[in-house]
Amino acid sequence: MNMKLTPRRLTRRDFLKVGGLSGLALLAGRALPALAQRLDKPALAPVNAPASAPLAIPPAVNIHLAATDGYITLPGRANPLYVFGFVNVPVGVTPDALVDYKGVVQLSAPIIGVDQEADVYLTLTNIGLVVRPDLDDSHTIHWHGFPNATAIFDGVPEVSIAVPVGRDFPYYYKPHRAGTFMYHCHFEDVEHVQMGMTGIVYVRPSQNGTPLGGYTKFAYNDSDGSTGYDREFALLLDELWTTPHDNLESIQETVWPNYKANYWTINGRTYPDTLLPNNDPSLLEQPLSSLIQVNAGERVLLRFASLGYEQQAMQLPGIPLKVVGEDATLLRNGSVDLSYMTNTIYIGPGEARDVLFTAPSYMGPGAYDTYLLKNRNVHRLTNDGAAGLGGQVTEVRVYPGTLGSQAHPNQTYPESLPTPPYFNPWIV
Repeated sequence: MNMKLTPRRLTRRDFLKVGGLSGLALLAGRALPALAQRLDKPALAPVNAPASAPLAIPPAVNIHLAATDGYITLPGRANPLYVFGFVNVPVGVTPDALVDYKGVVQLSAPIIGVDQEADVYLTLTNIGLVVRPDLDDSHTIHWHGFPNATAIFDGVPEVSIAVPVGRDFPYYYKPHRAGTFMYHCHFEDVEHVQMGMTGIVYVRPSQNGTPLGGYTKFAYNDSDGSTGYDREFALLLDELWTTPHDNLESIQETVWPNYKANYWTINGRTYPDTLLPNNDPSLLEQPLSSLIQVNAGERVLLRFASLGYEQQAMQLPGIPLKVVGEDATLLRNGSVDLSYMTNTIYIGPGEARDVLFTAPSYMGPGAYDTYLLKNRNVHRLTNDGAAGLGGQVTEVRVYPGTLGSQAHPNQTYPESLPTPPYFNPWIV
């Protein structure tokens, strides 16, 4: 088809652009002789940075996640539950090479921990669905609350990129803010978030490694060690309404305004499965434990995030809690300390809390003392109405100094190696 090009009339904005370019040329003409004069002067000797200065550019991080479907198990439910999820896969492989990961689902998605100012390269591959191969749903990664430099990496498909089946997309992030975030699929997000495409991502502050207040690991750049900790645990709160999962599996419609959750989870598990160690062989698709094991006197960081549709209220009776950060923001306004002590962590959908507590003295006589971390709403301490304790409950176990140092977040003692083709459910 032939198209006739018509000359466009110059607008006032066009004249301003021309004027601006002429001005720049004029300034350049005046500035270049002065620059030449400065270049004739001898260069100043470089000033060496102090030996204790942190690295200006942390090592780059390469991550590869695949999106697929599969099943998880829930206490009190006879049949496995159909879910979607992200799983950690080898970096750099092509979509065709990931066929063995189809159906290898994980709930919740891997914990991702990166350094402030690091270059983070995350590739998402959509390898398709096994249970519903007729569905051609795309997927995205949305780093919730993260200030991207460009919308193309935001994961909202209307303004960025959605990844179709059999393709991949390279995301790039430059984290300038320390703190706890979360990530999820933003394609048909009401359904895909409920189906399980959720995870925690956090940014380690550049202050890490500098001794302050007796600590070398911190939640934020606090300058005084007030957010220092010995151990850290990432706890993703969520709830499940099993109806849309079953309907999607059996190709039936779901009326979403009828939403009524019947399971409440921490890291994809409900009590008593929350107490099982990482990579437990009975929970291959739910490898992340929420058991909290600490030594007496240690300071512990809890990274709470919520990606359900309900507000949650978590309590730890017997141990005071201090909230030092909310939504990846240090609770400090200049010299004014806005952190607060509480006995209940209120957290809504899409929110995060960074919470510190000091483990109490060991009382004995057993191997450890036990405290319950639980939702204060008794209606969320059940597994679909089954008898006995369930839902959003886990334990804080305080030992008399017998635990070794923590090698990774959420470490359990003991813990199993992952069962192939799974990798460990943390990328830190």
